[in-house]
Amino acid sequence: MSQGTEQVEESSNLVDSVLDHLEDWYHIPVLGVLLGFMLWVRLQSYENFTVGGEVFFSGNDAWYHLRQVQYTVNHWPATMPFDPWTYYPHGTSVGQFGTLYDQLVATAALVVGLGDPSQKTVALTLLVAPAVFGTLVAVPTYFVGKRLGGRLGGLFGVLVLALIPGVFLRRGLVGFADHNVVEPLFQTFAVLAMMVAVTVAERERPVFELLADRAFAAVRRPLGYSVLAGIATALYLWTWPPGVLLIGIFGVFFLLKLTADYVLGVSPDHLAFVATVSMGVTGLLLLVPLGTISFSAVKFSLLQPLMAFAIAAGAGFMTWLAREWDDRDLSPTLYPLAIFAILAVGILVVYVALPNLFGLIQSNLIRFIGFGTNAAQRTIGEAKPFLQGGQSLSAAVIPQYGLTFFTAIVGALVMIWRSWVADEHDAEKLLVLVWAAFITSAAFTQVRFNYYLAVPVAVLNAYLFGWILSVVGFDGSARDTMENVEVYQLFAVIFVFLLVLPALVVPVQVGNTQTYNAVQMGNATGPGAVTQWDSTLDWMQTNTPQEGNYGGAGNSMAYYGTYTQGDGDYDYKKGTYGVMSWWDYGHWITVEGERIPNANPFQEGAKPAANYLLAQNESEANQQLDRMGQPDEKTRYVMVDWKMVETRGQSGNVKFYAPTVFNENVSASTFTDSIWFGQNQYIVQHKQPYYETMMVRLYRYHGSAVEPKPIVLDWDVQTARQNGQQIQYKIPPQGPNETVTKRFNTMQQAREFVKRDGSSQIGGVGPYPSERVPALQHYRVVKVSQSQSTWDRSHYQVIMQRLGLLQGVSSPKSYFPTSPSWVKTFERVPGAEVQGTGPANTTITASVKMKTDAGTFTYTQKAKTGQDGKFTMTLPYSTTGYQKWGTDKGYTNVSARAVGPYEFRTPMKAGENGFTFQNGTAQVSEGQVLGENDSPVTVSVDQQQTVSIGGANNSTNNATNGSAPGNQTGDNSTAGNGSVGNDSTSNQSNSLPDPASPAMRAELVGAYAAAMVVARRD
Repeated sequence: MSQGTEQVEESSNLVDSVLDHLEDWYHIPVLGVLLGFMLWVRLQSYENFTVGGEVFFSGNDAWYHLRQVQYTVNHWPATMPFDPWTYYPHGTSVGQFGTLYDQLVATAALVVGLGDPSQKTVALTLLVAPAVFGTLVAVPTYFVGKRLGGRLGGLFGVLVLALIPGVFLRRGLVGFADHNVVEPLFQTFAVLAMMVAVTVAERERPVFELLADRAFAAVRRPLGYSVLAGIATALYLWTWPPGVLLIGIFGVFFLLKLTADYVLGVSPDHLAFVATVSMGVTGLLLLVPLGTISFSAVKFSLLQPLMAFAIAAGAGFMTWLAREWDDRDLSPTLYPLAIFAILAVGILVVYVALPNLFGLIQSNLIRFIGFGTNAAQRTIGEAKPFLQGGQSLSAAVIPQYGLTFFTAIVGALVMIWRSWVADEHDAEKLLVLVWAAFITSAAFTQVRFNYYLAVPVAVLNAYLFGWILSVVGFDGSARDTMENVEVYQLFAVIFVFLLVLPALVVPVQVGNTQTYNAVQMGNATGPGAVTQWDSTLDWMQTNTPQEGNYGGAGNSMAYYGTYTQGDGDYDYKKGTYGVMSWWDYGHWITVEGERIPNANPFQEGAKPAANYLLAQNESEANQQLDRMGQPDEKTRYVMVDWKMVETRGQSGNVKFYAPTVFNENVSASTFTDSIWFGQNQYIVQHKQPYYETMMVRLYRYHGSAVEPKPIVLDWDVQTARQNGQQIQYKIPPQGPNETVTKRFNTMQQAREFVKRDGSSQIGGVGPYPSERVPALQHYRVVKVSQSQSTWDRSHYQVIMQRLGLLQGVSSPKSYFPTSPSWVKTFERVPGAEVQGTGPANTTITASVKMKTDAGTFTYTQKAKTGQDGKFTMTLPYSTTGYQKWGTDKGYTNVSARAVGPYEFRTPMKAGENGFTFQNGTAQVSEGQVLGENDSPVTVSVDQQQTVSIGGANNSTNNATNGSAPGNQTGDNSTAGNGSVGNDSTSNQSNSLPDPASPAMRAELVGAYAAAMVVARRD
């Protein structure tokens, strides 16, 4: 043989060797590249969450996981059994929090921190955890896809998963440290393990007798894989106890497959072996974290192991019944009827004997896969239906999946078709179909479950891709690719890519919805509104008394202590207190503020919170707080942000209506109505009950009394037919020079117009009520954030729209009687008792000018003297003695402080030389407001004052009593109601400038620039 021939053969052998290795291992580097891309996409916005050395998270639940992870780090490997630092005054079992997910993150933090991680190290570990877990979902997805569509199919499935930009991606982005994305990771591993187990069982045909005879070698593989499937299922439920639905999915699969096998002449013994072993192992493992002997879908309870044992026993029963059927030579076609009849009887028995269990299972089936959510669920953004508000299927699906959802349906149909045409009755394929069907139902019931659906979509596309390759005769091997590929095969592959991937790579417009690709989504995430709450919650940590030390009680609580519930509610000691806010903010208050919220994002305390925030008078609100706990269990603070009082804007910015869902005595229409300018164009009409709610009185007015203004909201009523019924709705007044809002010189003129017009009301827009709103006597603002609501671009636009409607408003700053701070904190106090004297049968107005971190405001309250000239008041704001009652004494270091004493004055009366009134001043000490000083405040309103007509606006202030309380003689004389305005005391820096001024345009540009930063974070 010549040397040249030898070289050719060696070269050929080398090529063959390279091709062999490439064929064996090409998927590894490709999979590595896809995993790297997924991780990079998910970590792009890392720096947005590490601001000023502090670590932030997005959403709400991620913050509670931070608490759970830190506790587990401190007490490794234990998770928190009970937490009294939320849901005051009850405390809560953590349920689906404090699970395997938190243990895994805590273990990683301990490794990174060399056994003693700092709190920042723990936070950073949790910060990146969702990105890591979200990337790792690709691993079981590849293996499931490979089993269905070969290696190329598996890689294609991972490519689809990597490019999906919807909920699955968002829940796996850096900062979204909830347990959401780890759920599909463990669920997919469980499905993969079950696929392997049933496939091995179909091939090796194990039976129970082999175990009875201890012939373990004969059943080693099916037994081993069945045990692994049981362990994988238990691990998933250890991660998320409500995932008991997966046990139900396996139960439905085994029910259908065992029944079908028997009808087709296949013994059900083999798959029943897998069902019994796997679910038996799952049931045993679920007894380990058992937290309650009752039935619960959200906690480790009897429900999870009993369901697993029920499926294990049911599979064994079906095997026994099949043998009895054979022994009696009964028709196989009657077997399914018998099975489903027995199942129906079993359900009936549970319904009669265990009605609570039946109700629990029924309600959760409806909630998870029943295509129906109740009103309370709809207040949770992630629990809303996938299709809502008349949204089309394509408009909902394409932004989430591109076209891959529809091609996944094609893949499922092909799989079903092949089971008939090609007699492919593989158990693992039926398992995938059943799994995909249930997860699709769950995703369309609650939008959040789309982070599960992404995996079935990916693996069904993997199957479809593999099937198309097989149809065109392309097996996907490296050697075939380089040597034998045909042009039509290449075109087939390109066609699939062009069909499936465009909407995932190149954003498109679907109706009114703009899609975004994965890279764009990963680069547009941030911590959101918690950054605006942060400074206030930091202030709360250091300027309010520690839990257990309110009033100097000295009963401190360990923040990461280990607590047990005991009998009933947790027994809080004197000096502990609650912080009232809407449930959305509960975890922020617990973790960032280290205080105990009354309500939290588990929706615990949502109903009492709703009843309090919507209460129509102070007495009703206080009774609601007092009913929540024992006499020593008090709620001392209330936190309200602008979103809680907003009624128009983007969905995430309007929280006012959420409490109406939990308060059975009201609805949204109790508080607002709409005046329609056209389709999707309207303004909100505020009814008087809106202004009477506690949260509006606190946020908008800081508890001050509010008088109506001569501003009228006007409309016409139009009739139309909708769905065969006649309806009426409000539209702007028709006619030349008509406006929705009208300004009058006096209240008498405004009232006469409303009486004559018949379709109008005084006030009802912005801060202007229809009737007088009395002052709150036991609530004072103690902190307002320097961050402003107008920093949010969409809210700024809403405000500008409203200002454009307010005809005749002298200055836009009057739109804000107090500063439009993002969040405001109030304290409930006993208040100082005032005992005063003045002219008989006269209204006395008490007012004090207060300075906050964001400007000034004036608090006013009114009382009427009796025949003897005496009057009493209870005032919540102090003017002196702040230094004596700080946190070292168990009270609040308030940041809202008076700039002078209270002024008490009578209404102005017209005289020969101008207007006259009587006044007096008094100081109110912090000790009197807190109830530590029982002595009343005494005041005599007897000092005569005269205001000349020519200098009416200049002579009401004097050096003795500080600034005037905002009484505007022009307002009082024209309105004729003794109203106390706020225009003169609002700080210009707190409010929007005049829209016509250059300052308006400059601030608009600046606000948009700032809002873009906030929007990008959101």
